[in-house]
Amino acid sequence: MPTASAAATSYDRVPYKSHPFRQSHPDRLAVIATLHGMSPLPIEQARVLELGCASGGNLLPIADQFPEGAFLGLDLSSRQIQDGQRLIEQAGLKNVELRHQDILAFDAPPESFDYILCHGVFSWVPDAVQRKILDICGKCLSPNGVAYVSYNTYPGWHMRGMIRDIMRYRAQFFDKPEQQLNQARGLLTFLSESIKSENNAYGILLKNELEAISGADDSYLMHEHLEEINDPIYFHEFAERVDSSNLQYLGEADFGSMSLENFPDPIRAMLQSVSRDIVEREQYMDFVRNRMFRQTLLCRKDVLLDRAPKPQQLLRLEVASSTKPEGEVSLQAEERTTFRRGSSVLTTSDPVVKAAMLQLREAWPSSLPFLELAAIARSRVGNRMSAVQTDAMSPATLHLAETLLRCYGTSQVDLRTVRPRFTLPIGESPAASPLARAQAEARLPVTDRLHGSVPLDDFQRQLLILLNGTRRRADLLEALTQQVQSGDLLLHQDGNRVQDAAGIRELIERWLTPALESLSRSALLV
Repeated sequence: MPTASAAATSYDRVPYKSHPFRQSHPDRLAVIATLHGMSPLPIEQARVLELGCASGGNLLPIADQFPEGAFLGLDLSSRQIQDGQRLIEQAGLKNVELRHQDILAFDAPPESFDYILCHGVFSWVPDAVQRKILDICGKCLSPNGVAYVSYNTYPGWHMRGMIRDIMRYRAQFFDKPEQQLNQARGLLTFLSESIKSENNAYGILLKNELEAISGADDSYLMHEHLEEINDPIYFHEFAERVDSSNLQYLGEADFGSMSLENFPDPIRAMLQSVSRDIVEREQYMDFVRNRMFRQTLLCRKDVLLDRAPKPQQLLRLEVASSTKPEGEVSLQAEERTTFRRGSSVLTTSDPVVKAAMLQLREAWPSSLPFLELAAIARSRVGNRMSAVQTDAMSPATLHLAETLLRCYGTSQVDLRTVRPRFTLPIGESPAASPLARAQAEARLPVTDRLHGSVPLDDFQRQLLILLNGTRRRADLLEALTQQVQSGDLLLHQDGNRVQDAAGIRELIERWLTPALESLSRSALLV
């Protein structure tokens, strides 16, 4: 079992890529808590702890968005903490601290955090640290607080664990991380090419695993597959540990994974008949799915939960969606329309539901309070005035809420407790957050106000760095032109480098507005 110094050395030598994880954002946790009858503290003033924060890729964007809150991150890697501290200083964040500290040495007063996040840590640390993580959650959560813990789980990891053993066997003969990674990848490729996959479960497993990791980052492979500790656990075993730490199972960050509605009728009936409680039901669903990873939400044991989320809870929430209709949309009741968002499909003939989906599409990436959405949708049907009660749901409003709750379970819509802080209109002197500009300048992945990473081309990145709220478009045009003339930015048109002043200015002027619009649609302007 590795010592604290050994673990630190591993992550210092190969730092873990530090990214935002949407599923761990306190707003998502607050939504799940709200749907289960809790009253979580508004995230604008929340106290947030992240255990295993790396260089702050997940925590810092949350702190940047909510300056009224208080944020603390712990990590055992001094290198990653130093990287995060430099970014904090560059962005001027005053409400967040990253601390180089062993989780086992951490102590805090009772009820001192409203949200506790622990992503990518639990399965990769010794048993004593696992228990300490749960003890911290049990002691430090506020009365309506929520903890997020991700971990590898069985039965799915039985098969992936075999691949890990193969990779580690080859890697053990080499000292340098890059050698270990190359040799482990090479052995897996050799086996995949040597073993037939047709009518061969083992061959299929190898090929599937090779496809899954072929594009994976080296830091992921190093710490997911080649670390000494990777300790998956059955969900029911995790739940037993939770119970002994003054905690209870709240749900999953992926709301849809909890729903029986996503199973065919025979399987749903079987799951209902054999499950005596929520823990057994979740465990049987893992067996059916061959699940290998969970993102579990916990709350204090004394919280009274409503295990059947009610559509009335949407009265406290906002709704957002980038869903797209297929073809023209008629708001006539007899005509069916299909809306798609990723792999999620909604087909409906309900005029109010269709109008609501159109409104959400037009508002994206902004969100709308549920009641406002209901009023707008009803007014769009027949172009008539609509009145919506704010203290109770009429049958029509209730039907829309029921539909949207089901859509949340299929990822057709997002639910939020608070509207993300970004602006869509491009003002005279557009601005991006200091953190986004610092990330762009450091060549790091840039995090949007929806807590996702935004891919930027070089022109967009250089433009983003300039958006400090003091430059008008003419100033931006001048600054970008100077960057090209000084050689810091190269412009090419039709395969030829553009170097004359008039040509440079013309190209930048042509690209500037579309680039600003792209940054706006990506929720990067504030």
